[in-house]
Amino acid sequence: MVHSTGADGYDDTAAALALAETDKHRYRLMPYIDNMGDMLSAADLVLSRSGASSVAEIAALAVPSVLVPYPLATADHQTTNARFLVDANAAVMFADADIDGEDFKHTVLELLDDPARRAGMHDAARGLAQDRAASTLADAIEGLRR
Repeated sequence: MVHSTGADGYDDTAAALALAETDKHRYRLMPYIDNMGDMLSAADLVLSRSGASSVAEIAALAVPSVLVPYPLATADHQTTNARFLVDANAAVMFADADIDGEDFKHTVLELLDDPARRAGMHDAARGLAQDRAASTLADAIEGLRR
């Protein structure tokens, strides 16, 4: 498991986890991930907030995910972002208040134990992200000048 905390949350998270030496090889705590694409490509399942960049990367790489929108995001936009993947059956979503509950734990463990369901989520995510979207948009904008 790889857990990226962000630079500000790293020390507090490390102290709260207090991992035993025997568990440290299975749980990698990192303040920042330099190449998120490589990390996501290697993942069987992603647990993430649902900011626009995170959702775009998850969709582009078609990684099954459990999304937890940040509850204080302006106009609850992270819930809207998450629904993009949830409505396509490529992700499941939990409210921040529910991540300590048994349903969350059960769902995550069930997904980890069910490669067929993760494969279905992967297949559902394929095609959601448009290849060369920036180039297509730039071409369309340049076409307006003609």
